[in-house]
Amino acid sequence: MNLLVHVVGAWIASEAASGRYPRPVAVGLSMLVSRLGAPTAAMTMLAFAFKRLNDAGAFERLAPSPTTRRSATAKRVQRR
Repeated sequence: MNLLVHVVGAWIASEAASGRYPRPVAVGLSMLVSRLGAPTAAMTMLAFAFKRLNDAGAFERLAPSPTTRRSATAKRVQRR
């Protein structure tokens, strides 16, 4: 349960740091999360770093390539 609280706190803090919430809400959330201590702060920094790397495209090469198969309904529509 303790780990779950820290993970949720880190997720909320990383979302607040990325600009998802308005400034007054982000400051309030940051104050609440700061009470959780060092494990949450470490998870927050890792989550924020991962999010920034993902936004910059660092993991695009690892993503599966989209398939070009058409669905059966698209084939039927094309035949008509």
